[in-house]
Amino acid sequence: MSVEAALKDNENRWEAAYAAHDHSTIQSMVADDFVGVYFDGKVMTRSSVIAEAKKDRDTYKSAVNEKLAVHTYGPSVAVVVGTAHEKGTDKDGKPFDRKFRFTDTWVARSGRWQCVASQLMKLP
Repeated sequence: MSVEAALKDNENRWEAAYAAHDHSTIQSMVADDFVGVYFDGKVMTRSSVIAEAKKDRDTYKSAVNEKLAVHTYGPSVAVVVGTAHEKGTDKDGKPFDRKFRFTDTWVARSGRWQCVASQLMKLP
């Protein structure tokens, strides 16, 4: 599998795992030394990303990535830019239809790709 295909697959599995409340898949992709910026400006670590996923009580009708672009920087570093589109109902039963733009930095370590940095913004 090409680097581009592998990372697009990782991004799609991550989005699907978030919607399915599958924390183990998310844990497997996020590096121990991860750092990110959440859409509300919070700086996130690996443990806070996992905690955020665990406290999510939304019900997802769909959660898909769109327009994924992979930019490689040598054999072991790549940046993925894309949009996540989520639809469903929140914990109070109110419908949502939201989009996020993200930039994820991936590093190949010990034969697998891990996300080491991320930035997420909510689109209007």
